Amino acid sequence: MFEIDEQTIPFIRTRQALLLLDLQNDFIGEGSLLPVEKPSSYIDNIRNLIEPFRPSGDIIWICSVSTEGVSRIVNQPRSDSEAIITNNELPRPRRDVFTPETESGPNEKESKLPVAGSEEDAAEAFLTVQTEGKERMLKPKSRGSEISDVFAPVSAKDLVFNKTYYSAFKDGSLVQKLRGKFVTEIYIAGALTNVSVFATAMDAARHGYAITIVEDCLGYRSKARHEEALRQLRAYTGCDVISSGELIECLQKQKKVAERRTTSSKKSRPKPREPQPKESRNTGIENLMGNLKLEAEDPPATTAIAPSSTAAIEDDFEITTQLLRAQVRRAKPPAELEAEAKKREKAKSKTKSRRHNTKPVEVGGPSSPSKERSSTSSKSPSPDSSGSPNPVVKAALASPEPQSTEEEKLQVKPSSNKETLEQMPNGEDSAIVDTAKLCEGDTTVIHKLLPEELASGIFKKIRHEVLWQKMGHQGGEVPRLVAVQGQIEEDGSIPIYRHPADESPALLTFSPTVEIVKNIVEKRLGHPVNHALIQFYRDGNDNISEHSDKTLDIVPNTFIANVSLGAQRTMVFRRKKSVKSAGCIDSQSTTRESCRAALPHNSLCKMGLETNKKWLHGIRPDKRMASEKSEAELAYDCGRISLTFRHIGTYLDKSQQKIWGQGATAKRKQEAKSVINGDTPQSQEMLQAFGKENHDSNFDWQDIYGKGFDVLHMSNSKKLYLSGDSISDCRVKLILNEYNIPWIEATISPSFHWKKESSTVDDQAIPETSPIKFVDNDPSKTTVEGCMPIMFYLEAIYCPNKDCKSPAHLARHYTRYEQANSLLKICQTVPFNVKPFRAELAKWNIYAQEAEYIAGDEIGLADFAIMPLFEMVSAKWGDALGFEPLAKYWKRMIQKESFLKVLPKGNIEALQKQAPLCAVRQKINALTKEKLEIEDSGGHSSAEAEKGNGKEIEELSDGIAKL
Repeated sequence: MFEIDEQTIPFIRTRQALLLLDLQNDFIGEGSLLPVEKPSSYIDNIRNLIEPFRPSGDIIWICSVSTEGVSRIVNQPRSDSEAIITNNELPRPRRDVFTPETESGPNEKESKLPVAGSEEDAAEAFLTVQTEGKERMLKPKSRGSEISDVFAPVSAKDLVFNKTYYSAFKDGSLVQKLRGKFVTEIYIAGALTNVSVFATAMDAARHGYAITIVEDCLGYRSKARHEEALRQLRAYTGCDVISSGELIECLQKQKKVAERRTTSSKKSRPKPREPQPKESRNTGIENLMGNLKLEAEDPPATTAIAPSSTAAIEDDFEITTQLLRAQVRRAKPPAELEAEAKKREKAKSKTKSRRHNTKPVEVGGPSSPSKERSSTSSKSPSPDSSGSPNPVVKAALASPEPQSTEEEKLQVKPSSNKETLEQMPNGEDSAIVDTAKLCEGDTTVIHKLLPEELASGIFKKIRHEVLWQKMGHQGGEVPRLVAVQGQIEEDGSIPIYRHPADESPALLTFSPTVEIVKNIVEKRLGHPVNHALIQFYRDGNDNISEHSDKTLDIVPNTFIANVSLGAQRTMVFRRKKSVKSAGCIDSQSTTRESCRAALPHNSLCKMGLETNKKWLHGIRPDKRMASEKSEAELAYDCGRISLTFRHIGTYLDKSQQKIWGQGATAKRKQEAKSVINGDTPQSQEMLQAFGKENHDSNFDWQDIYGKGFDVLHMSNSKKLYLSGDSISDCRVKLILNEYNIPWIEATISPSFHWKKESSTVDDQAIPETSPIKFVDNDPSKTTVEGCMPIMFYLEAIYCPNKDCKSPAHLARHYTRYEQANSLLKICQTVPFNVKPFRAELAKWNIYAQEAEYIAGDEIGLADFAIMPLFEMVSAKWGDALGFEPLAKYWKRMIQKESFLKVLPKGNIEALQKQAPLCAVRQKINALTKEKLEIEDSGGHSSAEAEKGNGKEIEELSDGIAKL
């Protein structure tokens, strides 16, 4: 047996980040335009925190930059609005206008401020258009936008990130950077508390980050607004608020613990085994069997589900580590093993004496040793049943007396090296088997859920039967495919399960095979289910991060049922942070309990709502090599289908415009209310409630959810589903940007069937490119498909001067729109023919001479249609735009902001270089043409003129080379 160094086992740990907001010269130091000077110690506190934090996480400096002509909207019921705290958000007694007669001390003076709209509010809203006459702050590349000199120099290891909104998360770039660094916990400091800090923390809560505000590292101009911002953040995001001293102390403890762990792991590293004589190896089997008996008392060596003790297993590979240690112990002499066994017996007895005995636990399969232990303990009277210890501890300490453990030892068979800690029971009986109860005692894993004849082929049936979709969350694609099915009533009403996500798939009726599974699940649960979230984990890399299911719409006293089909994966349960330990990180006193449950093919994880309340659960990516995985984990090409059934008590009508039921404000159908979409106060409140449920183990459902919410879509933005065709996508993006229509790119794909491995006919449900689609945010969610219909729809509804267009103007634009399509066909013709291409391009050269834009004095459909085509042509044939009027038009258009937003940065730089290149080429062509005309006419030019032309052509050619 070869040895494995525990220290070399890979482990992925999530990270922390310290976000330092707006610590720039325009806020700090001499010459600052908006001085942030309170409290006087906050800058020193930040400087003292940076170095202790750096070994534990990333330092990210976030700087605001204003955009000329752009005003950020705040505190408005719009999707593009941001939340900040102004005087208008203060409680009324704290924002009354104080009069000269009012006597006030220093503190009162600060809290009694002018109402919203005052100069103070306008100044602090520094990214919103300022009053005329005031100097613009935070200009790009200005000294004021740079990190304050008091923090110089900034370490090269730190990340500097620019933002153009109050919130650092608004445009999605920061989320991508944090995801790339595996950051899940953020600490926030900087200025101003009621502006950037508040907006950033509120958005961070939407993205599911664990948030800690470092209070004495926050800068503000008004204590009243500062305190109100912290109050709302505590109430709505569930964030922790601590001091820099407390954080530094926790960081130091964390460092000491890490050093102790490193030292102890080095000391405990096993020495290489010395070679034994042949005689010893031949007679060692009896000793090995004896050693295995001694090891049998440790539950992790034989139990599939329960952890070994009350101490949490934090690492993904803790179980592997325990197995390695067990192997090392087996190599010790029998005398030493026996002595260790006695010590463990004494420790176990002491532990039991401090806990109450409880009811027996149902574990393992018919032949598992854990089952024997459970039945033995059930015969013993329970001295005190008033207490209810953690079920994990019950499973680990099921035997009340050492004598019964000795009896159990005699029944344990030595396991082969191929067996894993999470292996399912191997009984010959085909009956349904329940495992030990987990977490809060209301959760168990049921094996052999479906009859053998159904279970054998059900994985492929469901994989090919379900319409899958790719879904986005937090700015990226979730690592699995998803689908939603449910029970659609006769009147068309459907159950609705709400949870924080960018988008969710539409609910379809239960497919035939899923319906069969649903009926069997209902019998096992003892109550009906009407909703299923179906997820396909395509391989070991697909995963779901730890979370609590949102119970806003789940009927009380029911179970959440997760059916597993395909390859075995492991569900990790981890207890939520306690309120006391929320401010401290990674110390021994705050280690959270966790347990693992293997979910093999044809199993059901039946989770109770009490476990969901106090524990997080998730499936982590499995990065192990195939040689390290069991047969069950490699089955079905490592693919797993998860069907999560719930009993939902909230409903939408057929039109999805009315909502009622448990999670809505109207509890009965007769009182149904209209749904709310978009970034409204109720949407914010619901998001914050979701955040609380994810982090608070003492979550009060009635207090937080009881009144109900009528929010259906938390984002009410107009959505654009791209097709993948660069011309169509670019055309629609251009018109949206030019008309200042706010929109977001949809993150959920069209539905598709899984491709069959041996199919010879292409699956018609998987189009190579889906048509571009636009979904408006009107109450009817108007949907338009196809490039031309979308552009004509946007022109008719959103064009700024749509009522002032003359018939001649419309006719020109419509005609030239069609001509742009003709030019596109010529460009895409194979083989390409230059002659018709240049003839068609000559028409556009004439159009470019007629007016400022391609079809008149105002930009319109024809411009949006031809510009992406010119971009494609210029990329392939740089000299094709050799027509001077057309080149001038092209140069004007590529400077427009609406066009620059559409193209990638690399394309923009190339086009900006190409515009002067075209101008130089045009000059060369003109000079060459002039020379040829003179020669053809038989005329004569002076030697000086010819020499001058030749020299100019030579200089222009050199210019092209430089460009």
